[in-house]
Amino acid sequence: MEKLTIEAEALIKKVLTEKSFLTLTEKEKAFLIEFYNDDMKSASKNYEEYLLLSESEKLVDIVVLALKEYIGNWHVSTKEMQEISEYLETISKIK
Repeated sequence: MEKLTIEAEALIKKVLTEKSFLTLTEKEKAFLIEFYNDDMKSASKNYEEYLLLSESEKLVDIVVLALKEYIGNWHVSTKEMQEISEYLETISKIK
């Protein structure tokens, strides 16, 4: 596996483990946004709208995308995605 992919996955795991984006440095946040840019471009219904999101909203979307890829988005129901989104909202609020 490519080194950058391993680094990105480790950062996503760190966020999920610590239940906070606050554990990431500004450099790590910027890295995740840059690393997942192409994936978000193809996954977003409206990429221009995605670009206007705040940093924390982009990070939430990235973590949701990573989780969907990890568990296989064809197995995730709308309810499960809502639960994941609520979990991530909680993560982004924890100080």
